[in-house]
Amino acid sequence: MSYLGELRDNVRPLAAASLGSGTSLPLFAYTNSVFAPHLVEEFGWSRSQFALVGLTMLSTLVVLPFIGRFTDRLGVRRMAIWGTFLVPLCFLGYAAQQGAFWHYLVAATIVLAVGSLTSPLVYTRLIAENFEKATGLALTIVNCVPAILAMAMVPGLNWFIEHYGWRNGYLAIAAMTLVVGLIAVSLIPRNTASGAEPEPGQNVPDYPATVELHRPARQDYSVILSSKVFWIIFIGMFLCLLQTPLHASQMNLMLVDNEISMQTAANIVTVYAFGTVVGRIACGLALDRFATPIVTTLSMVLPSLGFFMLGTDLNAVWIITLSMFLVGLSVGAESDLISYLVARYFKLRIYNTTLGLVYCVSFLASALGALFISLTLNLTDSFSPYLFVVSGSIAFGSLLFLLLPMSRSSEKVG
Repeated sequence: MSYLGELRDNVRPLAAASLGSGTSLPLFAYTNSVFAPHLVEEFGWSRSQFALVGLTMLSTLVVLPFIGRFTDRLGVRRMAIWGTFLVPLCFLGYAAQQGAFWHYLVAATIVLAVGSLTSPLVYTRLIAENFEKATGLALTIVNCVPAILAMAMVPGLNWFIEHYGWRNGYLAIAAMTLVVGLIAVSLIPRNTASGAEPEPGQNVPDYPATVELHRPARQDYSVILSSKVFWIIFIGMFLCLLQTPLHASQMNLMLVDNEISMQTAANIVTVYAFGTVVGRIACGLALDRFATPIVTTLSMVLPSLGFFMLGTDLNAVWIITLSMFLVGLSVGAESDLISYLVARYFKLRIYNTTLGLVYCVSFLASALGALFISLTLNLTDSFSPYLFVVSGSIAFGSLLFLLLPMSRSSEKVG
């Protein structure tokens, strides 16, 4: 099967994964940053207090391994249908808040947990099942959807909130996620009976994987955790992803800290979102053609410069915009890389089990990053010290990926 032929033959699972994960947690990273300044202003929360929102990501450390394991066993459809109905209810909870900070924290925690049911953790299994030659491009398409939606939504959402209120903004997002989520679930290929492990690139419907899957969980986790490849990915991603709160819940607050208006910050987010699209496309195409470790290192190192510039006193709008574009390039690539690295180095039967663990380090880094940001703001009332620290951690973490196997013929773990 040809490179593009693989895409043509798998349009349905590709569309399901794109729409399903595209209106879930990756999109919420953009929309949350739009709501943040409005909530802080209305309820009088401090910036250091709001930075603690990132600690809610610790809750995912409990649920992600289970979601990954059950997806390997039950398939994408059964997991995604739950998230499709539960996520909109969470946004109703956001809309009902009256200013108690604990209410916001509870809502954010639940969104992260149930949103994981429709996140790339679940939906990218459709890509791992159906693609081999064009895996990178397929993941690029899937991960471009949130950024494309954000480019259109973020300025409009900020305008909508300013004219109709943040409560109606949350209600609008709830309605959108429900409608698009149901369309995505309807596109997932129907289940078939379990069979043998499919050959790479074989077009198969979503199903509860293989006979081999039913090994004891302890055995599978032992195989994963004893793998050198897993720990390279784990540590490298941890160091690189300490930046996550800076381009999620804290992004607009960080940008406004550079003495620009909220609308200018929202406009810069559009450029950032465009950067994620460019980064995803470039990274996805490169992964299908060049050595995985080199592509990973080059893709992940870019925010090091971007955050360094943001930490300086260079507050010209074009410098801030360029910095966020560089961050966007890497964030876009990151979305491709996490799923691709697992599909590239681990067998399909433990794909979601492994991916769940890798996502755990992503959320752990995000939570710790949020804690460090809160401490930094409390001590210095500035994002700059943390921006310099995270710039160094990204540079070091990116270099670790050069230790991954270079050959595409290396045996997969599992």
